[in-house]
Amino acid sequence: MEDDDLSEVRERKKQALMQKHGLGAPSAPVYVDGSQNFEQTVAAHEVVLVHYYANRGAGQRLHPIVESVANETLAGVAKVNVVHHQKLALEQGIESTPTFEVYADGECEERIQGHVEKADLVELVEEYTVL
Repeated sequence: MEDDDLSEVRERKKQALMQKHGLGAPSAPVYVDGSQNFEQTVAAHEVVLVHYYANRGAGQRLHPIVESVANETLAGVAKVNVVHHQKLALEQGIESTPTFEVYADGECEERIQGHVEKADLVELVEEYTVL
């Protein structure tokens, strides 16, 4: 096995152990219920992926993918229903769904709109996740 392959295997095992023992972020998405909860969630983790969605369409179809990202990465994952939390969506400048934002140390680092593949979300989150 090459050094790069061995490093990758070790990294995956390390992440699995951290999640198993509760050292990483929650393994399921956190459903945000307002501006204060949003700020607390973003501040609670080093890296947070926020999924803004509506009750229909592509945002709804991405739920299983977002749940997988929460389970497979060390980032916190927050979900914001823009229909129920229109004020929060306006405060964040969300104009369409689905929209994803990546927060690192409480600051929004990236925003992606539209359908995104799981591998792209995992890669995006891992760019900001430092062990």
